[in-house]
This record gives sequence, C-alpha cells and structure tokens, in this order.
Amino acid sequence: MRFTNDHIQHYQENGFVIVENFLTTEELARAHEEIQRILPGWLEFAQDPEAPKPEDWNRPPKSRRNTRFPFAGDQLNAVTLHPDLRKFAALNAGHDDLICEQGDLHYKCFGHASDMDQVMHLDYLNHTLVYPPKDPKYWQTAYLIYYTDVTEELAPTAVCSWKHYQEDILWPTAYEKEQRSELYENEVLATVPAGSVLAYSMRTFHRGTAFKSEGARIGEFITYAPKNCPWLGIVGWPEQGVHKSFRIWIEKASVEEREMLGFPTPGDSYWTEETLAGVAARFPDMDMSPYSQ
Repeated sequence: MRFTNDHIQHYQENGFVIVENFLTTEELARAHEEIQRILPGWLEFAQDPEAPKPEDWNRPPKSRRNTRFPFAGDQLNAVTLHPDLRKFAALNAGHDDLICEQGDLHYKCFGHASDMDQVMHLDYLNHTLVYPPKDPKYWQTAYLIYYTDVTEELAPTAVCSWKHYQEDILWPTAYEKEQRSELYENEVLATVPAGSVLAYSMRTFHRGTAFKSEGARIGEFITYAPKNCPWLGIVGWPEQGVHKSFRIWIEKASVEEREMLGFPTPGDSYWTEETLAGVAARFPDMDMSPYSQ
C-alpha cells in the first residue's frame, strides 16, 4: 500500500497526512490527458503561467457534470476508486464496509472566483446531516489529489493538527484568525509536487489559501464514507447543510420527516452522549428528547 506505517501513524495522531507522489508517473500522465479534454486550457496554464488563461476562465460552468465522477475516461475514475484510498479509509474506520461519496475535479487560478483566503473550518456541514463522532466506525476520510504542482505561491491547502484543539464538541465549525489564532499559527501548508495527496478527516480544521502570483491549481476531492449511513454523503441532502434555511427546517421537522432524508433514527447505535451533544450544538432549537431516550 502507498500509505506507509509512518503515514498511518501521522494521520492517527494529527487528523491528516500528506503523501507526496502518491500517483505513479504513468497514472499522472494518463490523468493529465483526460484533464486536458475535460478542462481545455487549464492544465497548460497551470504548467506555464505565462501562457494565456483558459477561455472563460472566470465564468461559472453551465454544469458540473463533466467534472464529477464518473468521468469521461478511465484514469480519473481509477484514481477516484483507487484501492489504496479505500484501504486507508478502511484502516481509519476500522472496517471495509465503505462507499465512495465524492469525486469532484476542482480548478482555480489567480483572480478566479475561488481564489481566496478561507477561514479555518471543518467540512462536516455538507458531508453529514448530523455530527462526526469520535467513534471511528462512522469516520469519513477525505482526500485532495493534486494534479498540478503546488508551491507557497499557488494556493496551498493549510491544515491544522487536532493536537492544537482539544474541545469535546467541535462547534462552531469555522473561525476567523482573531477568534482562534492557534489554528492559523500551527497550520501546515500542503506544498507538494503533482500526483500527491492530502488525507484529512471531518474533524480536521483546514482552509484554502489565496494565490500570491499568477498560476493555476487542479485537484480532485475524493471522500469515502461508511455504508448504510444515509445521513452521510456530500452528494445528497447533507450538501444543503451549510444553508440556514436547512438548519431551520431540520429543527422544526418531525422525527419521521428527518428520517425521510436519512437522519439516524432514535435508538440507532449512532446516538451516544457525544453525538447527542454535537447535534444539539449544531441544531440548538431542535428537540433532542426522541434521540436521548
């Protein structure tokens, strides 16, 4: 497996790990061929920032269909379902009863609408209807595959080890630097060669950084989740979890209405002292009594 024992230990201790050159030279080259067809001009510009920017480089795409799994081609699909990504996620969860819940190409450049300094945040708002517990049984493992080189100038992902935050309940899910300076002071930048991967958890604070010079970055977000947990998955109802209107609906809905979206039922083994507190923090106006009995 391409994740070594040192990689596994680092992830378990920090909530993330960076693996350089995860893809072979051949895998990366075949992925580049497909990216050139799916995103005309983007790979060329990423490799030569002095070249013209891609046509319509800052115009929102009419559809995300071409940049979401399954892709038109074999190699990007093979990367998305790479056996070592599944093995590593299985190690984290303690079981291999998994699904791939996400495979999204992501691309941005200097001046692009996505070119910004994000705040430190957790990703679980749009990956679960509820809360990511400490129990590994329910762990989702997220990956960011970098198909182009990432330097400090080219918007590296910043990630903070969970050694630097020890609160019992991870809520709120985002902090400005003035609110939690330690998250920013201890961030690690994923400056890596093309073909590398960042693995992180739904309990790991991270953020996108802004470009400092002309250039582009192309990557793919891939996430694995346990099967038979309909409350998990970014392709579905959890994707709406970042919106205030969705929070209000969840808080007012009946138990039966929530279950229609895949919310865990009362009595499910998901419900523990931790998850009850986490869901109550996320949905403060929700009646938790059906789930706590």
